[in-house]
Amino acid sequence: MAKKNYDEMSRQILDLVGGSDNVVQFAHCVTRLRFTVKDKSIVKADEVNKVNGVIGTQWLGEQFQVIVGTEVESIYDTVCRIGHLKAEAAINENLDRNLPKNKDFSLKGIGNKILAYLSPAMTGIIPMMMAACMCKTINAVLGPDVLNVISATSDLYIVLDFMYDAFFYFIPLFLGYSAANALNINPLYGLYLGALIIVPDFMSMIGTRETLSVFGISVPVADYSASFLPVIIGVWIVSYLLKLLNKVIPDVLKTIFVPLIAILIMAPIMFAVCAPLGTYVGNVVGNFFIAMSQSNIVVRTIGAVLLAVLMPYLVLGGMHGALVNFAILTFVENGFETFLLPIMLAYNFAVFGVALGAFIKLKKPENKTAVAGYFISGILGSVTEPCLYGVIIKYRQTMKALLVACVGVGLIIGIFTPVYYVMTSATIFTFWIPWVQGGTMNMIAGVGLMLVAFFVGTIAACFVSYNEN
Repeated sequence: MAKKNYDEMSRQILDLVGGSDNVVQFAHCVTRLRFTVKDKSIVKADEVNKVNGVIGTQWLGEQFQVIVGTEVESIYDTVCRIGHLKAEAAINENLDRNLPKNKDFSLKGIGNKILAYLSPAMTGIIPMMMAACMCKTINAVLGPDVLNVISATSDLYIVLDFMYDAFFYFIPLFLGYSAANALNINPLYGLYLGALIIVPDFMSMIGTRETLSVFGISVPVADYSASFLPVIIGVWIVSYLLKLLNKVIPDVLKTIFVPLIAILIMAPIMFAVCAPLGTYVGNVVGNFFIAMSQSNIVVRTIGAVLLAVLMPYLVLGGMHGALVNFAILTFVENGFETFLLPIMLAYNFAVFGVALGAFIKLKKPENKTAVAGYFISGILGSVTEPCLYGVIIKYRQTMKALLVACVGVGLIIGIFTPVYYVMTSATIFTFWIPWVQGGTMNMIAGVGLMLVAFFVGTIAACFVSYNEN
């Protein structure tokens, strides 16, 4: 879309969400405009879907998301200018108190609330996670396992290893910061809770004693450095604790006593509740998927096919975030993953393949041009939303093509068990990287998985019918 069209598109979107007066908070990610509104009833989602340049919309809790693709930053800036809206970082964090309370306590309502928290909390750390993983990728490619350009004892290899560990050892800090931002509380509280469970003096006790007394409460001594759930749960609890403390403590005393009382209360909660619970749940879930991947070939294959087929619907429903958490837990604990991450990476390429097939099959120039943009942004930038919303949802017959590709993905993962060693993005430049470390046969199985996902999706999409109107 030409830049001259952003003004009209932005005006239409802003009017249909109820105007500036209805917007409490406005942010964006890599493909979506994210509106937190005062009154959901006046948002005309169906009309927003019809605006030229909008790929799709969805509600996530109280947040209305408008999918516009990779032009999101320019459109976001235009909406801010036209509507006199402040960027997310400048918005008063206490404005969320004025939002109407969501009293939907159904399973769906509770699920939406959880996802509305987990989604930004987890996605906030992914760019840095990918950067750290690329440092390990450089070592994997240039090191003794592949090209043997640098030795495992060289300073370059060691420094790159440091850069990888700097993220993965301190995951609780990064996640605490991101989770606090997601809940609009001071991120220092998230950082503190993350640091609390990996403080050196506590970590040094591992292996030397079983328990520690925290204000008279006996808590287990364990390694929580690779744990996600303790900080996720802890930040959620402290967000409510801070609201309570700010209500009951006089303003003149808040500067000292709010943070002091907060950490005094949260220390035993973190060590006695959040950290052990997170480890237990993480281990149960991780072991479940490990058991599935290590089961007999029939059970493993059935599970892989089923999960691959369900993946697009999990993504569309915003339910895939939990799977990502489980996969990362297994990856961090073992240094590799054989089930979820291979399925997710191959699923991305199945989506890209279907988009290419749609481009080949479509007749109208404007439709071909739009799909070409979605495909290019996906295959080069590892962004699936434009293809998913602009192709799979718009031309729904392509779901059949995606189904065929995903069945192929599940069969290969179930039968050949390619091992995913290095986290990387789903692009044409990097799809081979996760499989290098496992040797020739793993490389063949992994790359074969990606090619099957892509080309089966492309070919299948060429055989479905399209309603271009």
